[in-house]
Amino acid sequence: MKYKIGDVQRILGIPAETLRYFEKKGLITPCKNEGNNYRYYDTLDLNKLVAYKSYRGMEFPMDESLQMVNSLSHAEVKDSINSQIELIDNKINYYQALRIRLEELKHSYEQVETIEDKFRIADSPEVLLFYNQVNDTFYTEEEQVELTHNWLKQLPFICLALHVPKDELPLGSLVHYGYAISTRYKEIFTHLNAPGVQKIPSQKSIYTILACEFLTPHVFTEVLDYMGKHDMVLNGDVIGWIINEECSATEVIRYFEVWLPIAEKSQ
Repeated sequence: MKYKIGDVQRILGIPAETLRYFEKKGLITPCKNEGNNYRYYDTLDLNKLVAYKSYRGMEFPMDESLQMVNSLSHAEVKDSINSQIELIDNKINYYQALRIRLEELKHSYEQVETIEDKFRIADSPEVLLFYNQVNDTFYTEEEQVELTHNWLKQLPFICLALHVPKDELPLGSLVHYGYAISTRYKEIFTHLNAPGVQKIPSQKSIYTILACEFLTPHVFTEVLDYMGKHDMVLNGDVIGWIINEECSATEVIRYFEVWLPIAEKSQ
């Protein structure tokens, strides 16, 4: 059975321009009437078009899809399929991790609404921490810059982190900034574990959200007072990250999610 170009358009929903493109690419080889130059397609042409669309639907590249229909051997097609399965598996793993990261971010934003200026006891996340900034000054040594570049390649799975040494609270002035990543992202954090990177274990902590324009050790006074009233002492460095910044006509408010490691006060 022979089909005119209009028939193929109606049967498969493929525009005439696309059919001509596939003819140039060698996917289909219609017969031409020398008298009127009409093209006639047979069943094999139509089936090749469907096979091509099927491979494209499986996210094979255009040129590879054409080759799989027209020129590759059985073994070569199988190899292409195996490669595509591996590619899809990698995408699945990436998007599963990305969904977890989005859930983490959503949770942080929800805490701004529920726990700002309140305190609760919680285990801090286990993270890798790398800081490249002290107060408002970035480290610019070549080694630090290379580490920074390596960490930034891992966006969006890293957080804009903060680190305040225990001895700086509450009267000091030193705050470190940099990046942190949860150790749950194993495939990523193994690439980041290098000299200068700290692994911070999960610790029993006071968890809170701080809202202020600038984070300094002084803003922890209230939570330290809370700890003192409940017979707790600071038992390690403060870690956390920046959630968001909100600007109005009169002020800038930044929200910081923080964990302060605690221990019971000795009697």
